[in-house]
Amino acid sequence: MRKTLVVLSVVMMLVSLNFGATKITVWGMGQGKSLEQLSKLFMEEYPEYEVDFQAIPWSNAYEKILTSIAGRQVPDVAQMGTTWMAPFGSMGAFEDLAPYIESSEVVKPENFFEGAWETGIVDGKQFGIPWHVDVRAMFYRTDLLAQVGYDHAPQTWDELYDAVKKLHENGSRYGIALYQPQDNYQTFFPFVWQNGGDILDSQGNVTVDQHEFVEALEYYTRFFTEGLTPISGSGNIFQDFASGDTPIYFSGPWMINMTRDQTPQIDGKWDVALMPEKKSRTSFMGGSDLVIFRDSKNKEGAWKFIEFASRPENQLLAYQITNELPAARQAWEDPLLQADPMIATFGEQLNDAKAPVNVPEFHEIAAAIDRMVQEVIYGRKTPEQAAQDLKKEIEKILK
Repeated sequence: MRKTLVVLSVVMMLVSLNFGATKITVWGMGQGKSLEQLSKLFMEEYPEYEVDFQAIPWSNAYEKILTSIAGRQVPDVAQMGTTWMAPFGSMGAFEDLAPYIESSEVVKPENFFEGAWETGIVDGKQFGIPWHVDVRAMFYRTDLLAQVGYDHAPQTWDELYDAVKKLHENGSRYGIALYQPQDNYQTFFPFVWQNGGDILDSQGNVTVDQHEFVEALEYYTRFFTEGLTPISGSGNIFQDFASGDTPIYFSGPWMINMTRDQTPQIDGKWDVALMPEKKSRTSFMGGSDLVIFRDSKNKEGAWKFIEFASRPENQLLAYQITNELPAARQAWEDPLLQADPMIATFGEQLNDAKAPVNVPEFHEIAAAIDRMVQEVIYGRKTPEQAAQDLKKEIEKILK
């Protein structure tokens, strides 16, 4: 009897010590510093879980994810680039998060920016929760614009063209930088959205031959054909901005500190503004989502981790670590983000930002759009012809 009591006491002691915490595997892309730090904080709050965090370089992340899915050796939680949601989501790799969201107080659609929330939707199912967001805004030289009669950033399409032309006539080699070495669609497509156009309509029909798209293409390529922006890039964007060769360009929030660090000679002579308006001021929305894999071995713990990462205070902490913008609206109420007017402008732009169409074939479509823009820039096709040919190519891609 005494021996039995001793055995029971040992068992109870092991249980009370929570022997063998439940493991959660988390993959963070790039250096993953913010998710790594949050993993440590998560374990402090939830000692019943042990987080095995792994940083996965972006360069080989796609292939690693494919291999893990094929071998059914997936992590519980992973950071997923927004344009990767559709390829993996459409193959059934992710857990549908709708049931978890229904019972959550933290993860609700209204708690996030609309454009960010939509990045996690594939085929009508919510597979991802916004982790951080990426959005574009206008960088401009306040001093040079003042010289051509603008005491403010160009507010509309008409003002943007007028200002760029006047800047060029005033001595700037170009008035604006629009070219990107890769993913040029990220600069072009906001103009399509601002004009009410898109790639697909709500029924999935290709709409790039419609007036809204063609007009945006005409407007965008005009800067190139009139010599107001370099066709293949003009060198170092920081040097060109500082010299006045390209006094306006569009980019993300990471450029704020980089510009301050690399071009201190123009401090106080530049600022950040919202995108120019036609029918809207819509900008490009990127970033990453957090997902749970369908073959996860610990979905309950994985969801707790996502909820933890989605808290506004933890999104704010992630921003402090990496400068990646929070996806949670409430985080933007913090003085830390409001204290810098330039960062606050990006927060305002997030209210009118959109992600590209969420289909598995998007990368092929994006490449086709880049080729189409080049054909118009170099005069090989008219905007109308290029748009019609693009429609046929996208329809072929989607078959």
